[in-house]
Amino acid sequence: MILRPPPFDPDAPVVVIDIGNTSTHLATWVDARVKTPLAVPQEDQGAFEARLLAHVQALPAGRSPAVVIGSVAPQVLERVRTYLLAALSLEALVVGEAIPLPMDVDVEDRRAIGVDRVCAAAAAYERLQTACTVVDFGTAVTVDLVDDAGTLLGGAILPGLLLQLRSLHEHTAQLPLATPGIPELPYGRNTLDAMRVGVCRGLAGAVRGIVEGYATSLKRWPQVVATGGDLSFLAPHCDFLDTLVQDLTLSGIGLAYNKYLAAHGV
Repeated sequence: MILRPPPFDPDAPVVVIDIGNTSTHLATWVDARVKTPLAVPQEDQGAFEARLLAHVQALPAGRSPAVVIGSVAPQVLERVRTYLLAALSLEALVVGEAIPLPMDVDVEDRRAIGVDRVCAAAAAYERLQTACTVVDFGTAVTVDLVDDAGTLLGGAILPGLLLQLRSLHEHTAQLPLATPGIPELPYGRNTLDAMRVGVCRGLAGAVRGIVEGYATSLKRWPQVVATGGDLSFLAPHCDFLDTLVQDLTLSGIGLAYNKYLAAHGV
């Protein structure tokens, strides 16, 4: 028997899950805040299942929990759904399916835009209540624009740190596989540091140029909110970032659930 999470119970304990391209993030959602967040590499399914079970077991007893998921990896999503049903008798609420997107999206095909982008943008706008740019330094770097009315207008996507470093290694004869890092000097005095400088500063310059284009469109500089797994590497190179927020996408997933409840009057 499936114990479905109570869809209109604002007091139900909530677990939020963000399934990305290289890792899965999960946390509890309490009082409109992310609590006890953690990340697990995508390939370590056993570790993820153990962490998810621990999160669910730590929730208050007596109520069936809601498990709310945002995903850009369909195969991993199905694996997580299967585990929830088999091990915990729970059915997930998925943003973009049972749970509507948490903000208006004005793009050509709203079904094609990444749920992670929409959730991060919604969480950023919820904080600022004004036009903003949302930068997510993940496997791919996304730079999205939200207008004053809280509508996601679209954005830009470019390869992130690891993708660029791996591409340099795989498509050249002699360049090594470099790990991300922040060289002390603005130029590299060896091959690895030269690659790191090129990728880090190149990404910073690219993102700045994209934001400048958004500012031209808005006719003012938007507040820039940044998040993502590579934020610590790239933030020192990006002096145009206004607000750094870890777990912004998880917050947006929780916000989507809150809006779902509010839309039904609870």
